[in-house]
Amino acid sequence: MSAKRVFDKFDKNKDGKLSLDEFREAALAFSPNFSQEDIAKFFKEIDVDGNGELNADEFTSCIEKMLKEVFDFCDVDGDGKIPASESYVTMTSIGMTCTEESCAEKVRAVDADGDGYLNFEEFMALVIGDI
Repeated sequence: MSAKRVFDKFDKNKDGKLSLDEFREAALAFSPNFSQEDIAKFFKEIDVDGNGELNADEFTSCIEKMLKEVFDFCDVDGDGKIPASESYVTMTSIGMTCTEESCAEKVRAVDADGDGYLNFEEFMALVIGDI
């Protein structure tokens, strides 16, 4: 699932914009630990044009930037890939709920090139696919 498809999923009224309430639902899907205050602050920060709504570009840019930061944090040696064997630690560190086995299955499903590592695109597919 792409960031745009995530946007479409949470755009409940299909007006091409996310209200704060729609964004709140999306944020909590990524991490149920977000406080209401943090969500409102984050919403304001990514509402680049300041119109009180997020368009698809603002939302997808934010999601991709956030996931890239998480990916880079988990990519300890900076080689652009995360070993599948460490995916459980990675996923649980970002708040995903999974067992080691279920996580390994998910990694195998998104490891498009079969190299046993997650590149950024595969990582995005793994994280966004759970939303």
